[in-house]
Amino acid sequence: MATERQPLPPSPVQPDRQDPRSRLENLARRYYSPLMAYFRKRARSPEEVQDLVQQVFLRLSQHNRQEVHNPEGYLFQTASNTLKDHYRSAAVRERFARDQSLADRSDLSPERVLLGREQLGLLVGALRQLPERTRDVFMLRCFEGLKSPEIAHLQGISVRAVEKHMNKALAHIGQALGSQEEG
Repeated sequence: MATERQPLPPSPVQPDRQDPRSRLENLARRYYSPLMAYFRKRARSPEEVQDLVQQVFLRLSQHNRQEVHNPEGYLFQTASNTLKDHYRSAAVRERFARDQSLADRSDLSPERVLLGREQLGLLVGALRQLPERTRDVFMLRCFEGLKSPEIAHLQGISVRAVEKHMNKALAHIGQALGSQEEG
């Protein structure tokens, strides 16, 4: 025979009146393990997992929101954003380290630097000679890293037109740089 459960006595602090520290401690107790599992599946190395979990709770502690309607969704959205920011920062650090190692190389002779500057000057000159839309398409593709459909959407043209502008730009730049090598 099943006995009827007695309701739990009300907690001395109502959930919506809990101080932020208690709310954070409750979230940490409840979601620490699920967050660890979430980051174990997505992190590049096991050493990052603990730091990422701590970063989520740090972000939550800095947020002064009183009431979140879907705490689990909010917590895992924060975890997702933390992971994205972590990878973005790691990419910046890697790019900086790579750039520094290139700058520190001693095989960059003055002649090579001068040749590079001359080539860069030719490239800039060739870009200035291009029609504005062709130059914009080239810049978006080569310097901003956008794909043809993205450029087409931004410029209000077809993907095929983007490809034609890229071919025109590449041919013109190749001709400008090639004529310097011949002369």
